Amino acid sequence: MLVIGGKPGAGLPASPFEYWYAAQPAVEAGDYERRGTCVRGPRRLAAAGHLNYQLACYQALAGNRVDALRHLRIAFANDPSTREWAADDDDLVSVRDDPSLGSS
Repeated sequence: MLVIGGKPGAGLPASPFEYWYAAQPAVEAGDYERRGTCVRGPRRLAAAGHLNYQLACYQALAGNRVDALRHLRIAFANDPSTREWAADDDDLVSVRDDPSLGSS
């Protein structure tokens, strides 16, 4: 691959999906607490809507309602399509009824 203007030997910054993929083995094993790989993503990803949506799912599955709602609010604010995803995502059943989310 040829990249014009890139620094020799320097890679591109990691995308939010790379953090999600890194956490998947723990999630698939049912270890929602260990999914912390996503949480340690760079600060520039803190507002990524789809990453926060996935973190909300992980937190809800782990029983961490407050954290799940916090990530879900960030996701809704930064990626409107996540509100539609949440409407019928079984991972979010435990938090979907929270009035702070507004209408789904």
